[in-house]
Amino acid sequence: MLRINLPSTGPAPITFADFKNYHLPIPSKGVKAKGKKNTVLMFDNEYEAVVYADKLEEIVTTVSKSSPLKNILRDTVTAIRNDDTIRNYLEYSSIYIWLKNWVRTIRSVIKPSPFVR
Repeated sequence: MLRINLPSTGPAPITFADFKNYHLPIPSKGVKAKGKKNTVLMFDNEYEAVVYADKLEEIVTTVSKSSPLKNILRDTVTAIRNDDTIRNYLEYSSIYIWLKNWVRTIRSVIKPSPFVR
């Protein structure tokens, strides 16, 4: 089981209640409070955590800029992406790198960018 701490970086820590109030997807093994200020996301493995972070990033694009949900989502995704276990997994996961490059290629064909060559 993989546990990722959500540090309390904002004015109010992210809690399980935030997941319920904003109808956010719950990680595969749930969300637990660790003390009064920290929350722990629990996953079966690194792959599930990466997919979960990707799903949250998709939700961020649909949220208005002034919504407090945007900060909650960004903080959660940042905590997942900055976890050492996830970083190692992504660095050594050739399938993920292949998919990432494939998606980038598809996006550049659909909507060409002057920065992508």
